Amino acid sequence: MDTKSSSSRFLDIQVTARVQSSSSYSSEVIIFQSHHVEILLQDKPNGSSLIETLGSCPDPRHKDSTLSLAFDNLTPSYIFQRLFNKLKDYDLSKHIKECTIGEFQRRDLPQGQPLLITVVVKSTRKVYLEREEMCSICFEDFESKPMRLFPGCFHQFHRECLFEWIERRGHDSCPLCRHPFE
Repeated sequence: MDTKSSSSRFLDIQVTARVQSSSSYSSEVIIFQSHHVEILLQDKPNGSSLIETLGSCPDPRHKDSTLSLAFDNLTPSYIFQRLFNKLKDYDLSKHIKECTIGEFQRRDLPQGQPLLITVVVKSTRKVYLEREEMCSICFEDFESKPMRLFPGCFHQFHRECLFEWIERRGHDSCPLCRHPFE
């Protein structure tokens, strides 16, 4: 009774730039990253596909982070190289580079002066789960009682059954895969 799932990642990148104080000789890029999971439950009755959003939460796989980088020059290849060396993520580095270049080429910013560039990245991992037919604890259909997902692994159980499993029996992991309860 393994939960079938697939996932994809979406990036929302916001960039702002302003002139640095006169005491600074290089431009600085500060990147704030947050990671979220959006959980979607997929029903496939009669060949059609219905999707229900179950909510979103912080992604347990990634911690939010802040990164500060000084740049001596703002050429596209240099920016990408520095970002990729720190982030180790080709797509993210490419997207941040493109947004950053667009921002520091704004006509209202004085050219040749050091900039402070702030980048806010919201990374959302969308997890698509197929609706399971029955609870793996009591073996009853989900139509009879409200369903809940186990945090982290997203296995599906009746709310009452999961409460019984964790609170009354003292278990601290998923009944199917033993993923720890957080």
